[in-house]
Amino acid sequence: MTTWVSSWCSSLLPHPKDVWVGGLIGFTCSSCVGVCLSTKIIEVPKNAFALLHADAAFNCTVSLPWRIIIWLMDTIPILTIVPDGPIITDSRFHQRNYTTKRTFTSELIISPVTMRENMTVRCSLQTEEYQQAFLFVQVDGPLFFVKEISSVVENRATDIVCKAEGWNPVPTIRWKKNRTVVDSKMYTTTIEQSSDNLYNTISTLNLTLSANAEIMCLADIEALPQPKTAALFITVKSPSEDQTWLIIAIVVPIAAAILLIILIIVIIICIKRRKHHETSYRNELKRMSTKKPFKITTDGVENLGMSTGSVNDLQRSPSLTSPYWINTWSGEKNNDTVEAPTIPAVDYGIQKETPNQPMDFSSSPRKTRHVTAV
Repeated sequence: MTTWVSSWCSSLLPHPKDVWVGGLIGFTCSSCVGVCLSTKIIEVPKNAFALLHADAAFNCTVSLPWRIIIWLMDTIPILTIVPDGPIITDSRFHQRNYTTKRTFTSELIISPVTMRENMTVRCSLQTEEYQQAFLFVQVDGPLFFVKEISSVVENRATDIVCKAEGWNPVPTIRWKKNRTVVDSKMYTTTIEQSSDNLYNTISTLNLTLSANAEIMCLADIEALPQPKTAALFITVKSPSEDQTWLIIAIVVPIAAAILLIILIIVIIICIKRRKHHETSYRNELKRMSTKKPFKITTDGVENLGMSTGSVNDLQRSPSLTSPYWINTWSGEKNNDTVEAPTIPAVDYGIQKETPNQPMDFSSSPRKTRHVTAV
């Protein structure tokens, strides 16, 4: 009798390819299937916590024999399983199955989950018996220290701030010192909600260290297999070291400023000396250019340039025995005038000079005659 009823009930089930037909017949014939089968749900689905864009899984174990299992989210069927295999209507929903001698386990896999799927998941045998669980989709964000601290002063209180940014739900923050859990009375936690329905959690640990230590900040939500961590290794220095660095930090800028001032003064002095030296050199060149003497020898007149200064600027020729000077401003013969020697006229394009005629040299150095005695 039981065999005949089971065969008749199986004939009512749809072929796996007829997806929508199978769903329709399954819903309309629930009472008939309930009569045909004595299947019971042995292991019910359990609540699941899944990270956003990750996978979520639910297990439903039933007794043998079984003919149909339907998975629903809230009241909407998403996956139907029959002995021939699953009837998939959405690629995001699929299943794995595990069979023993007495049970059959269907594992519903949702891949990936979205925030819209925070809802009830139900395992139904198309009878009045069903079991349900809840899917919680959660978001984890970065975890970091607001300020990286590498060293602190011995026995001086220091605040270490850890931030979990963009989480949902609010994560649980804990602290560890050298792998040992820190008492919750030593830190405070504040929560801020952002516009995208996420939360920022800031935890501040007030710590006084007497030796080097490793400090860890841990953030945890149910969907994480392990808490997220951020770690710092802090070295402890003595107060004298801290004062030494303070003194160095003060003295070094002052010394640098003094050296810079001295350098600027030296540069200014060097520039002034250089300008003074250039001015003296130019004055000397100018003075020498205005005092260019000439002398008369027995071989002729050697013009070394005319002076625009006084008569005393002219040099006495060493070839003249008479202590006379040449007057370059007047053609008159006086005690300051010496007669030039008679020079025979030769074919040098130079006119013959009249005997005993004094030589008159113009005061301008731009016209010069050179006479050579032969």
